[in-house]
Amino acid sequence: MIFKNILVPFDESSHALSALHTALAMVGDQPEAKVHVVTIIPARALPGVPFTGDSFEVSPSVVYPESYDQLMEVVVNRERATIDEAVKESLDNAQCQVVVDAIIDSSPVEGIANYVEGNGIDLVVMGRRGLGALRGMLGSVSFGVLRSVEVPILTVK
Repeated sequence: MIFKNILVPFDESSHALSALHTALAMVGDQPEAKVHVVTIIPARALPGVPFTGDSFEVSPSVVYPESYDQLMEVVVNRERATIDEAVKESLDNAQCQVVVDAIIDSSPVEGIANYVEGNGIDLVVMGRRGLGALRGMLGSVSFGVLRSVEVPILTVK
C-alpha cells in the first residue's frame, strides 16, 4: 500500500461521498492506514465574524469575547456530528482508522491545504464538484486545492 494517510474533504455532496468510498476502497482493510474525513467551515460563514483580507475582526457589539470560543466549539461539534451521521453507513466494513473532523479556516481551499500540511497527508481524494458554486470541469475548491498542495490529488465523480 502506497498511501497510508488520506484526506477526504467532505461537504455532504454525492461527489464527496464517492470520494469517501474510493478512499476506503483503497485502504479500508489496512489497520495501519488512516482516512481523515474533514469538513472545512469558512470563517466568513460564522456569525459575528466579519472576514476582511487576512485577518478577522470581531465586533464586541456582535459577539461577547468570553462566549466566542464557546460559539466556535458549538459550530464545530455540530458539523462533526453531521459528518458522523452522513458517513456512518460507509464506514461499516472499514478496518482502517477513520478520523472525522470539522475545522474553521478562511476558505475551504486554505483549510484543506493547511490540514494536508499539518497532518502529514500523503493523498487527497476529493469530489470534483461539491455543494458550492460549480464552474467548468472541476469545482472551484478542487481546482484551488490542485494548485495549493504538494501531494497527489485524486478527484472523483
